[in-house]
Amino acid sequence: MITLIVPTRDRAHTLRLVAPSYFVLDGVSEVIFVIDGGSDTTPQVLQRIAASHPTVRTRILHHPTRQGAAQSRNTGVAASTNDYILFCDDDEYLEAGYARTCLQKLQTSGVGAVSGRRVYMENGETPAGALRRFGHGLRPGLPFRPLICEYVNGARFAGDIRLPLTNAVILTSKQLLQRFPYDPHYARGNGYREESDFQMNLYTHGYDIVASNDCHSIHLPPALVRTGGQRTQTFRRIYWSIYYTHYFFGKYYAVYAARAGLHAPRWLAEAAFAIFAVYRETLRPPLYALAKWGLRQRRRWVERTISA
Repeated sequence: MITLIVPTRDRAHTLRLVAPSYFVLDGVSEVIFVIDGGSDTTPQVLQRIAASHPTVRTRILHHPTRQGAAQSRNTGVAASTNDYILFCDDDEYLEAGYARTCLQKLQTSGVGAVSGRRVYMENGETPAGALRRFGHGLRPGLPFRPLICEYVNGARFAGDIRLPLTNAVILTSKQLLQRFPYDPHYARGNGYREESDFQMNLYTHGYDIVASNDCHSIHLPPALVRTGGQRTQTFRRIYWSIYYTHYFFGKYYAVYAARAGLHAPRWLAEAAFAIFAVYRETLRPPLYALAKWGLRQRRRWVERTISA
């Protein structure tokens, strides 16, 4: 059986929406929430939801002060009673078959971890509508950028694909988590790379990571994710992304580059990532909004043409 672990901090408002989906996951017999020093009504919200699902063992653990999502994951692993662990963030739904699908792929493919595709809802959109819009991805291009070590969430691909890392909603074995625990260094700022660190630790020790189109996590839209988590202002997000990538590459880049066949020196990879981080936080949002506006106008034009 599978234990689902959810780190959380001051996210009662999102858990009210998404946590019920955790208790109907096929194959999940235990759900562990780790409250990382929060102060809102999360315990009460979780207790009410858990009471409606008495067949699932529920544990609500507390850190008295913030220790970060990585250490929260470690806390959950230490308290778990199953051989397999599924991680989820506190602001996304899981499809009912997510855990079972990932477990089947993990057991048959010999990889270190498996994820489904992550779908981001737009404001006013339903989960079903988001899944239809996403399909097998939103844009052409490679699903992984080797030089800057970034998974491209919206890349279009079919079936399953093996990568050095994927999104944070992964299923893996408790044995591997005990051998390669999450690194609590990523406790400050936005915690950038904290979920990638474990996956890259697996990759540099010879394990592949699988991303599959056969199951999905569905992230809440921006309007419903107001506060909490590890949100920071734009400049601070850029700073912490670069800071943690420097630390991350210091741990793994040499072995990662050798296994991936990447010949660029580490300094070049870090410089490329710094440029990407600035672009992602400053230029990409308005460009993305403009592109979405253009697509909406195109759809309306097509609809008018057909109706005429």
